[in-house]
Amino acid sequence: MNNSDRIRKIIEYCDNDRETFVSKAFADGGLEPLFPRLHRAADNQASEGMATFSRYGIWANTVNDNIVEALSLLDTGDYQEARRLLRRSINSISAFAEIQALLGPKGMGRPTIDFRDGRG
Repeated sequence: MNNSDRIRKIIEYCDNDRETFVSKAFADGGLEPLFPRLHRAADNQASEGMATFSRYGIWANTVNDNIVEALSLLDTGDYQEARRLLRRSINSISAFAEIQALLGPKGMGRPTIDFRDGRG
């Protein structure tokens, strides 16, 4: 099986809105440090470092763990903490998209952050 077939299989397996698949592709996950992991991956990408993709993988598992914990908190009725974890997950994924718009091939995206004042 070639990589294109493997990628298709991964996408088919994960394309599911009835149950949750939590990747264990990278051992390090947990709830923290979410944004510092993203920062390390982006710095590695910006400097064309060798660890970019594994660092993004570790960050992605950390985002997953935050979302899984939020789902668990919803089941126990702790809606405030669940919302907090979901918001930080959304914001972390949004930061990833902004970083890719900044560092990716030109013309593929436009960062929405105004770097003069740091606000979108």
